[in-house]
Amino acid sequence: MRFWEIYRILRKRKWMIMLLVAATAASTLLATASRKPTFMAASRILPSDAALYRPILADPRVDGTEPRPPAAARGQLPNLMSLIKSRTVAERTVQALNLNVSPDEFRNRVQVETEVNPASGSRTDRSTDVVQISVYDNNPQQAVKLANTVAAVFANYYQEVSHQEAIANAAFLETQLDSAKRKLDEASQGLASFKQTHGITSLPEETTAAVSQLGEARRERDMALAEYAQAQAKLNRVNQQLRSIDPNRVTLSGTTDTPMVQQLEIQVATLTTQLNEARARYYEAHPTVEKLRDALTNAQSQLRAERNKVSMKRNVASNPAYETLIQQKIALQAERDGYAARVSQLSAAVGRTASGLKPGADVKLAMLQQEFMDAQTSYSSIKNQLGQARINERETTGTGAIRLVDKAAEAWKVGRSRISYLILSVFLSLFAGIAIALGLESLDNRIRTDTDLEKLLALPVTGLVPRMMGQPMAALPKVTYVDPLSPLSEAYKFIRTDLLLSANDEPTNVVMVATAKPGQGGTTTAANLAISLALDGKRVVLVDADMRRPQLHSIFKTLNDQGLSNVLTGEKDPDEVMVATEIPNLFLMPAGPTPINPSELIGSSRMVNMIEALRCSADFVLFDTPSAIAFTDSVVLSRFMDGVLLVVRAGQVARGAELQVKNLLNKANARIVGLVLNDVQPESVDSYYYHSHYYPNTRPAGLAIAGRAGGGLPALDSEKD
Repeated sequence: MRFWEIYRILRKRKWMIMLLVAATAASTLLATASRKPTFMAASRILPSDAALYRPILADPRVDGTEPRPPAAARGQLPNLMSLIKSRTVAERTVQALNLNVSPDEFRNRVQVETEVNPASGSRTDRSTDVVQISVYDNNPQQAVKLANTVAAVFANYYQEVSHQEAIANAAFLETQLDSAKRKLDEASQGLASFKQTHGITSLPEETTAAVSQLGEARRERDMALAEYAQAQAKLNRVNQQLRSIDPNRVTLSGTTDTPMVQQLEIQVATLTTQLNEARARYYEAHPTVEKLRDALTNAQSQLRAERNKVSMKRNVASNPAYETLIQQKIALQAERDGYAARVSQLSAAVGRTASGLKPGADVKLAMLQQEFMDAQTSYSSIKNQLGQARINERETTGTGAIRLVDKAAEAWKVGRSRISYLILSVFLSLFAGIAIALGLESLDNRIRTDTDLEKLLALPVTGLVPRMMGQPMAALPKVTYVDPLSPLSEAYKFIRTDLLLSANDEPTNVVMVATAKPGQGGTTTAANLAISLALDGKRVVLVDADMRRPQLHSIFKTLNDQGLSNVLTGEKDPDEVMVATEIPNLFLMPAGPTPINPSELIGSSRMVNMIEALRCSADFVLFDTPSAIAFTDSVVLSRFMDGVLLVVRAGQVARGAELQVKNLLNKANARIVGLVLNDVQPESVDSYYYHSHYYPNTRPAGLAIAGRAGGGLPALDSEKD
């Protein structure tokens, strides 16, 4: 499709495109009128190495040390980010600021992400452990307060979570220390009492070695028992936490953009457009305006009610904290079972060693000494573990596992503004309007341009006659005479020129103007073509061969009491019915009284003789004929013509009549010298467009007609074809 064709299509459908753009802009403004701006504030926190490397549930060994995984692990950062968006943090933040929102709704307004690597600009290649907490709110001051509160609440919450295990471990060690102290006191008193009772101060080396071996076996067994008990205690705590945590995370996401809201927005926009059009046409109290105004008010009320409803969607996902606890439970179960197997092995070894000792005072004394030493060692070890656990707890609390490195100070407006939404909607609707206009044009199968007519009939178009603009319709049949400078007159002169050029190749003196169906403008074309030839100095005879509904005598203001029908019946000679018109060199033969057999008269020998006589007396003979699809007159007459000029009105859907008439004329061996496309949109006719460049200040057409015709012409009721 060429550029100028697209331009003409868009110009023709400009009001449709403008209406679509206006309706879209109005809908956008209406939809964004109640939309509040959204602001974002961000705070940044930095987890310590202890928080990054140590599991949230600590795993201290018996000696009080904690294993550090390799630096590449950093497996706790995702868990920390998940904890920031946990329901507990949301609940505490809502309670701290007394917010009128649910925790789940607040969680949807929090976004947690790691800071972008400044070097690579990628979050996957992270060189920093700084976590950014972003909070969205309609109030900028509230957004700043929320971002800082979430960071502070999370830091406190992490301290609680990370110290639960340390506190429980310290309590367990205190209980163990009390038990070890009692055992040490009992062993000391028992040893002293036995020495005093039996008076034994020293023991043989063999007995001491055997008892020492038994004591070592018992210590290993007791240590294994302690580790088993500790593993079982940690497993019990993990099971307790699992019972208090949901396996899945359920979040609710709300939206007001429902299908009902979208439908109501379209309805409001449509009613607004209709109301504006009605107000431009009627007065304000007109029933149509009142009805549309009430309908618009009702639709706007429904839209506001629907926007106040929030459609919630339930989202279910696995809980990372629950998955972490499951993994810890599996590891603790395996560890506990390993300690149970070791306790069983060591208990068997203690039994074997004890069975090798013979009862006696020396053996009893050695065992008491060994029990005292074991109790003393156990007490010292547990005391050291408890001291180290308390030191670690104080150090973590003092340094802070989570540090707030950048408090939120201001909020930024995010999202598109109303102006940006408006501009975007206008551009999108403009492109959509252009696409719709081109699409409608491609679906429109009416004959609009010369290209359409040439494709339909496979014949050249002789001329394009533009639609009359700004002139009375009564002037159209003689516009070439009454307004010779108008673009319509020039269009008929183009047809005259083409006919004269055709006459140079083959004789084209006798021409018939035909139409496929009524209302195509054949009579007007015949009259103006005859006037153009006469003004060019040619002697022209215009014959009204439409004896069924003649019109030429009304155009040239003559009588129709005698004419062609009298000649064909033999009542008159051609010279007797011929009348001179006001145009020099132009003579008219009216149709005459309507006969009962016009087709037979047209095909008679008298018609042939009359044509030959007129050919000798005039330069051009033009015949105006009735519709060729309704009557056979045109096809019968075409056999005697030098050429046929077929007239088609633009803007009508081709129903096959034009092609049928062309086939009939071909069967009659008629020569179609050209096609005339009548009543074309002026912007589609190049001669009409460029005509204004030569006559930019042409006087109104009505003045030209009055000055030339002396009062104008009577209006025709309707053009017959």
